[in-house]
Amino acid sequence: MRRNLILTALAAILTVGGFSSQAASTPAATTTQTAGKIEDGKLEVNGVRYHYLLAKGQGTPIVLLHGWASTSYMWRHVMPQLVARGHTVLAPDIRGLGDTAKPATGYEKAIVAEDIHALVAKLGLGPEVYVVGHDLGGMVAYAYAAQHRSEVARLAILDVPLPGIEPWEQITRSPRTWHFRFFAVQDVPEMLIAGREREFLKWFHNSESVNASAFSNEVEEVYAREYAVPGALRAGFEYYRAFPLDAKTNQQFAQQKLTMPVLGVGGDQSFGPIIGEHLKQVADHVEVVQIANSGHWVAEEQPAAVVSALTRFIPAPGK
Repeated sequence: MRRNLILTALAAILTVGGFSSQAASTPAATTTQTAGKIEDGKLEVNGVRYHYLLAKGQGTPIVLLHGWASTSYMWRHVMPQLVARGHTVLAPDIRGLGDTAKPATGYEKAIVAEDIHALVAKLGLGPEVYVVGHDLGGMVAYAYAAQHRSEVARLAILDVPLPGIEPWEQITRSPRTWHFRFFAVQDVPEMLIAGREREFLKWFHNSESVNASAFSNEVEEVYAREYAVPGALRAGFEYYRAFPLDAKTNQQFAQQKLTMPVLGVGGDQSFGPIIGEHLKQVADHVEVVQIANSGHWVAEEQPAAVVSALTRFIPAPGK
């Protein structure tokens, strides 16, 4: 029922220029696909059964990675526009979230990045990709690029700081990131939020946004159903509990800066003002786009601006 609801919502929203979302009864790797259609599939990688959305177009594939309080559904306004441009686009539910399996361990961002790398390979999409990540997905995107430098043509990180990279300590001590500390406490956030997923997520989306109208009742219902699945809250909070290990890993990664082009995108009322200088500590070539009238949820609050930023940064297929 939950999966059908999401597919129904995607079918209604992800229709652009004749392209539509369509459920796949078998993994996309073994299914004949029609170019431009956003397909739904599952594959097991590294012992975890991953759910993903995939549209096969041309050129270097774009991998879209969501964060917490989201699933691959967050790309519902962005993915179709990239597909309409002719790109191959992959948007998985990251480990533990959405319709992806929820193992007890493995939420360090470097481990999740290896999941995504294996998924790309198993789908026959690589080795070279463009990687775009928002929130926790941006942390995973950096870990992917740092571990597979020759396979990431371009990297875009949307509205998130990287653990262990200054001013990380200052950020984590600020009132703005109170939830980092709360979610990191073992068992307590699960106990307090379970059964109240919709109420909490609605409040959280609103508190982190400028354009709160992006989160309609329908959108909140989709997210609430995803996070009410057994194990989903725990899995999401394990990402935050892994921050100390992520910080140590990122400090090691940062000893050798990334050389591919990197784009930092941030809401003007969120991490937009600092994301450029932050990313320059880990990459040699950084561009910055600050999204006006946006909080944290840039791809949902101001999708047209995000699509514009990405399509200026990522070459058109065949170029």
